[in-house]
Amino acid sequence: MKFNEKTLTLARESRGYTQKQLSEKSGVAQGTISKIELGQLSAPEYLIELFGKSLNYPIDFFTQDPYFYVRGHYRSKQSISDKASKMYLAKMTIVERIFTTLQTAVELPEPNVPSWDIDVDGGNPAMAALFVRDKWKIPKGRINNLTELLEDNGILVMLLDLGEKDGFSTYSDIKYPVIFLNNRRTSDRLRFTLAHELGHLVLHWGKKDHGRDEEQEAHEFASELLMPSQDIRPYLNKLNSSTLTDLKRYWKTSMASIARKAKDLGTITQDQYYYMMKGFSANGYRSFGEPELFEPEKPTILSDIVELYLTDLNYTKQELASLLHLSMDDLEELLFNKPRLFQVSRN
Repeated sequence: MKFNEKTLTLARESRGYTQKQLSEKSGVAQGTISKIELGQLSAPEYLIELFGKSLNYPIDFFTQDPYFYVRGHYRSKQSISDKASKMYLAKMTIVERIFTTLQTAVELPEPNVPSWDIDVDGGNPAMAALFVRDKWKIPKGRINNLTELLEDNGILVMLLDLGEKDGFSTYSDIKYPVIFLNNRRTSDRLRFTLAHELGHLVLHWGKKDHGRDEEQEAHEFASELLMPSQDIRPYLNKLNSSTLTDLKRYWKTSMASIARKAKDLGTITQDQYYYMMKGFSANGYRSFGEPELFEPEKPTILSDIVELYLTDLNYTKQELASLLHLSMDDLEELLFNKPRLFQVSRN
């Protein structure tokens, strides 16, 4: 059996385990695990089987070609631990590899991600957002379905439990743009995060870091993409709780982002904005999310590919799990959005 030590690290981190925790669960000395992961010690077959049982991965998961962890941009509400960060990166790496494996049977839209380099093209993130709207021939006003728009332009959108992270953007091994979104977020936050991560792909991917605040730039890009200043300005007069609710339902963005847009455009004062934010906090909107006023958008590329395997190619779920080197628990969680039965460590 050809064992790839990198997959042990990937499997362990995807479950949120440290080497010590895997040692306690498997009964294998931590020093042995460390040496195996570093390639200093080969793993006999009985240990591979033990690791598979402890981590709920089939044995052939550990015989795959080397993995390269996804790299890209995060959007997160708050900082998280290094162990949690590794767990989400590992899970996204596995899902990205799933896509890379499955896409061989289909013809996907050619990636069409416009590029805007502020250091070369000048301007600002808002101008870049308008540039994208022009390139993609987006009509004036709101974007009805942002997820569908990105998928039509060859950007894969995936929903995954990312804990405290809102989103993550990267490119796959086959140079396909991928955006991960946290499936536990509200519909308005999902849309804004999707626009935010698109901003990273347009503004920052493959470009030199010049020390600017990339998160703020992506935020400004998202605001202008979803709410073009010229189009939304007439709607922002005489804002109150009632009009904010109506505007959220129409523009499909949060009331907080609409209020911020109004402040930036000067249609409300700083004091008015402050009291609106204070009201949002009092209602728990800033801590627990705003009321859901529209249905969340659902990505379709990966689900359509999976459906093709199950119907046109006559795969069973068990055969699909075998192809992807996954347990049935992981297959159901990652591809069919069902809660997993196998618990991960979050300590």
